Amino acid sequence: MKKCTIMSGILSLLLSFGTMTTMAETSPQDMLKMLDQLDQLDRLDQMEFDDAIEAGYRCTDDENFACADQEIKKARPLVFDQDSKQRLNDLMAYRQDQEKYYKQKQRLVVQQKLEAKCARRCPIAREYAQCVAGNLDSWDCRDEEASDNSGGSSGSNSTMAAFSSALTQLNNQLQADLARQQADFNRQLKQIEAQRQEKERQKRQQQAQQRRVQQEQQQALANIQQQQEQARRQAEQRRQAEEARRQREEERRLAEEKRRQERQARALAQQRAKEEEARNKQIYLSKLTSGARLAARNCFGEKHVFGTLPVIKPELVSCVNVNFSVQCSSSGPVVHRGVLRNHINMNAGSCFGDTSQVPSSVACPAKQFVVRATSVEGC
Repeated sequence: MKKCTIMSGILSLLLSFGTMTTMAETSPQDMLKMLDQLDQLDRLDQMEFDDAIEAGYRCTDDENFACADQEIKKARPLVFDQDSKQRLNDLMAYRQDQEKYYKQKQRLVVQQKLEAKCARRCPIAREYAQCVAGNLDSWDCRDEEASDNSGGSSGSNSTMAAFSSALTQLNNQLQADLARQQADFNRQLKQIEAQRQEKERQKRQQQAQQRRVQQEQQQALANIQQQQEQARRQAEQRRQAEEARRQREEERRLAEEKRRQERQARALAQQRAKEEEARNKQIYLSKLTSGARLAARNCFGEKHVFGTLPVIKPELVSCVNVNFSVQCSSSGPVVHRGVLRNHINMNAGSCFGDTSQVPSSVACPAKQFVVRATSVEGC
């Protein structure tokens, strides 16, 4: 990180209201010591960055590109401002250009060796061209003796002369390209050196600016010492106000918790009362079921079931339905199931009132009916 940026950030924090309260017990000498330590750390980082950049250029000039990549990796996390970022980018570009130039030289050497081998082993122009192009292995070329037998020594000599001229021309062209590329790289090196000198000038300016910033920091620290007492009093006032606010919030929380518990207690009591009422009604209906007295008679040619329920006080269910079953004998199967709806007790000798007709399909007469109450339910 840039030193002046660190110092300015620290100064801003120290001048802020909250920081002055937390550093109330720190002396200006201690603050200056901390700032000096930060300055030393920044200088160490910058020196390490400069060393990595210079080592990267040396490795690149030695065509050791793996070494250059390691130095670039070291320098990347140490970038502290825009100029250092540009210096790192310049090194990376220079490394890429040098590797490209190195590969071109290698290709040129390989090409020259191939041309020399093809010239030695392929005296025929067509085969020489195929050999140089990589379409024909030099061992497959016909030797000079075969060429002499087919076309004579004069033709072979003229062919070799043409090959030599073409080889010389190609080599000259490659050398010219190589010289032009080298000139371009030399111009780039000069530009990089000029940029490096400009960076040094900017670095000196930055150092002068850092000294001015340090002087301003010293003056600011002197002002901080005067403001510390006021900041301490204001912090105490805020602390007391915050304590009072927390106390009020706690009182409100306790009151709300009490109200919540009271609501829960009421809801629980209501739920228990409903559950108790439901249990009492179920017990009431069970007693009605066990105490029901049902029978059957003929009424106007029809078979009817009637009955009475026990009188239980208090009357918890005012409207009830009586479910019953009919058997022709106490040991026989159930031949009919029915309901006395909204049942009201009636006289046993009357066909009027709450009765339930039994289908005529039941074969046994009504006086043989065995009628049992299976359950009593609310209407």
